[in-house]
Amino acid sequence: MGLADRLTTMCLDLTRNFPSGSFDLVCAVYLHSPGASPRQRLLRAAAQAVLPGGRLLVVDHGSVAPWSWDQNPAASFPKPQEVAADLDLHPSTWIVERADTPTRRATGPGGQDAEVIDHVLTLRRSST
Repeated sequence: MGLADRLTTMCLDLTRNFPSGSFDLVCAVYLHSPGASPRQRLLRAAAQAVLPGGRLLVVDHGSVAPWSWDQNPAASFPKPQEVAADLDLHPSTWIVERADTPTRRATGPGGQDAEVIDHVLTLRRSST
């Protein structure tokens, strides 16, 4: 599509450093960790890196797949609205464009088939 020169990809340990700069789109996709993780701090830093008019996309697990290594029945997956509230972003600056929990069919490593839930949150930073 002719966009390669406009994209930057990075592989970082976000618990140690966060990329400097401002971006049109910042994505946090399945930012889950079995260990201690400063998730809320990371998502707030991600929001601060979004340029005016840009977007923050957060995609999370909303359910445990049957083949997951962690079958904790008490696992809790915050809903998109809860993630947005935890970010505590000013409503005059940030607009929730999408906050929903779509389901999809997924295939596990052994060929298992299951319906899983994702949590999708898209926030747009106002351009003013």
